[in-house]
Amino acid sequence: MINVARPPATASAGVTNTDEMQFFAHRRSAIDLVATTRARAIRSALFGAYLFRTNPLSKDSEDTRAEWRKVLRLQYDALVRAAELVQGRDPEGVISREVCNWIGSHGAAHPQHVAAFVKMADLTSAIVDAANTDDAVVLEAALRDHFFFGRGGFFETVTEFCDGLWADLDAGRHAEVAEAMAKGDAIAKTLTRLEHIGKHVRLVSLNASVEAARVGDAGRGLGVIAVEFKTLAEEIQRLATTARCDIAGMTGKQS
Repeated sequence: MINVARPPATASAGVTNTDEMQFFAHRRSAIDLVATTRARAIRSALFGAYLFRTNPLSKDSEDTRAEWRKVLRLQYDALVRAAELVQGRDPEGVISREVCNWIGSHGAAHPQHVAAFVKMADLTSAIVDAANTDDAVVLEAALRDHFFFGRGGFFETVTEFCDGLWADLDAGRHAEVAEAMAKGDAIAKTLTRLEHIGKHVRLVSLNASVEAARVGDAGRGLGVIAVEFKTLAEEIQRLATTARCDIAGMTGKQS
């Protein structure tokens, strides 16, 4: 399993909730970028076909064709970025280094998937180049190669790669939950011990009260101490009960 590097959520390390939110936002953005590669490839073929075909009713204006080339280029840029990302790099420098390393590690474990992303970007580049020169013969060949590669397993490759990322995230979440549960159990044991101490303190307080009442005025000081012990025992019990409720809320377990 590939572990997701994440900043520790501790105030002493200078990490804030904003840092944590940014980390998760980068992760979602990165996965979305990889997952939408399928749609980007389809749109590339679609707009390449628009530029290749001839309108039987009227000739497309140059402005329209320029807009199609612009859209085609945007798809290509996104495909290149995805191909870089599965290798652990973000050419735009937006995705955090931690997330890039994580996805890059997944790509290193599946080099055949990385090769497919790179090849799709190259095939799309051929469409862009042919569309810019309006070379119908070259564009037709580029579209054909792009189509057969896409239908030949590329879309399934993208799905498998993304499924692997999600599976790794799920495994990481399960590990975090298991760790939280273990820590909760350890704290619950400590609380049990604390409650036993509280009961013992209450018993000492009761015995001190009885002894203070028995000796009368001479035990007045002991009576004051007995009251303090009783208050301490009650505070221990309240703290233990509150802590148990907090643990139950975080772990879903009733201790």
